[in-house]
Amino acid sequence: MSARNVAVNLASRPLRNRRFFAAVLGVPAAAFVCVALICGLTVLKARRSETAARADLARVERASADARKEKDARSGEAAALAAKLRETVDAANGILLRKSFSLVEVFNRLEDALPAGSYIAGMAPLEPGDGRIEIRFRVVSSGLADLLALVQRLGEQGFKNISVKNEATIDNRLVSEIAFSHERAL
Repeated sequence: MSARNVAVNLASRPLRNRRFFAAVLGVPAAAFVCVALICGLTVLKARRSETAARADLARVERASADARKEKDARSGEAAALAAKLRETVDAANGILLRKSFSLVEVFNRLEDALPAGSYIAGMAPLEPGDGRIEIRFRVVSSGLADLLALVQRLGEQGFKNISVKNEATIDNRLVSEIAFSHERAL
């Protein structure tokens, strides 16, 4: 076997020695430069995204502040309009409430409470508010028994505060003035 000559004198071939060290130092340096370039581009892209996000956030905050101002202005206008129209609205609601009260039902129940020989001679309904109606009426009945039966039947029909105001006898008939109140069923 023939032995190769090993050249120990490194100075005799300096180009071969430089390539090895240049390769050993150059590959990591090139990798470092590539990684640094990629990192730099990523940082630039992140900065652009951050700038765009800040601009969007500022735009949203301005829009939110504008919406808040408009809401406050509209709320003030609504409160002023509500205060201005409160009386009109209350009057309209009162009319609607009175309109929803069925006097036909009250009169039918009153008629159902009348004994057979009795009849109503006069009536005065009064609506004091609070969802109730007060009625005063004169009833002509054949006697005290019919009057007591009428008062009892009025109570059974759900009328409240039933009271006999006065009584008089005319032509052997008992004429009585009765008052009661009725709550509005909502």
